[in-house]
Amino acid sequence: MQRRRIDQVLDPEFVADLEELDLDELRARRRLARDVENELSYYRRLLHGRLDLLAFEQRRRSGEETRSMIDALAEILADPPADRMGQVRHVDTDLPPLPDVGKRDIDVVLGNDALLHLDDVDGPGLAAAIESLEEMAEEISERRRQVQTVEDVLSEVVARRYRESAEDLTS
Repeated sequence: MQRRRIDQVLDPEFVADLEELDLDELRARRRLARDVENELSYYRRLLHGRLDLLAFEQRRRSGEETRSMIDALAEILADPPADRMGQVRHVDTDLPPLPDVGKRDIDVVLGNDALLHLDDVDGPGLAAAIESLEEMAEEISERRRQVQTVEDVLSEVVARRYRESAEDLTS
C-alpha cells in the first residue's frame, strides 16, 4: 500500500538520520515537503475565498452590506483579510490533487457548497457552512505548519551542507 505524501512528510522517519543521507536525497525530501506545503496552501486559499464570500453574504443579509455579491466580487476576492496576511510562503498556480486531511475529505467540504444555493440556505445553514469551512481551514493550516517545520529542518541541513562544502573548497 502506497502511503500518502503528507503521511510520508510527517512521519518522524522522514527527518531522522539526515546526516546519513546524500545531498540528492535531502533535496528530494525537501522538494516533496514543499510540494505538500504548496498543496495545503492552495486548498487553504480556496477555503478562505469561500469563507470570504459567505461572510459577505452574512453581512448582506444583516444589512451591513447593500451591494450584491456579484457587484462586490472583485473586492471580496482581491485581498486576504488582515488576519491572514503574512501566512503565504510561496505561491504556485498549478492545481494539485485534493489532500486528504483526516476526519473528512476536503472535497466533501468544498463540494457541499452553500454558494451554489444561497437563496435556499437559511441563516443557520449559512452559519453551519461557515463553521464547517473554518474547521477545515484550521485543520489544513495546522498540517501546513507541521509540513513547514519539516521543510525548514531539511532546508537547514541542505544549507549547512552547502556552507561546509564551500568551506572545504576554500581551505
